[in-house]
Amino acid sequence: MTSVIVIDDNEDIVYSMSELLEMYGIDVIGKGHNGLEAVELFEKFHPDAVLLDLMMPEYDGLYALRKIREIDPKSIVLIVTGGASESMTVELNSLEPTKIVFKPLDVNTLVDVILEESNSTLPFKVQYTFKEDSKSYTCILTYDQYKNFKELPIIKDCKIIKNDEKNVEAYKNEMQEALNLAAKNDLTHIQKLSQIV
Repeated sequence: MTSVIVIDDNEDIVYSMSELLEMYGIDVIGKGHNGLEAVELFEKFHPDAVLLDLMMPEYDGLYALRKIREIDPKSIVLIVTGGASESMTVELNSLEPTKIVFKPLDVNTLVDVILEESNSTLPFKVQYTFKEDSKSYTCILTYDQYKNFKELPIIKDCKIIKNDEKNVEAYKNEMQEALNLAAKNDLTHIQKLSQIV
């Protein structure tokens, strides 16, 4: 399971973001409300990724990013912000955050970014539709499979809906075979593995 810490001075944002991420199978192992708490939580838990607000009173996100980079220059720090002043943006870019995600957040986009940046190999459930079929289907994919799956020309819409760790290895192998066949325009195996929702 991919682990993160969530840091924002707004307690409601920390709570709601954490709840949504947990629903998608992301393990929120720490929550904080300023840059100092971010650094302390990072040192304590060494998460796969840090979700860090930029503008916070007392110790801001720049403070946290600077200190986290000193501890681990290759750490994954995702800045989640509503925006920044020009001077703050210059300093932010010099500290090289892994990615900047702007509020308001779309949880699918956020989960997608976390999984991509942390190189997660854990499977999760996706919901999708085919271009020629109005029914909605679900299946379980790893992140690498998901990236390829959503680019197939036969797929209309595809989004992550939640993590699912049951029967993982067998399903991963079976879905990889289905993706290989789908790349050759053979949909029968993917449709067999999918569930109509």
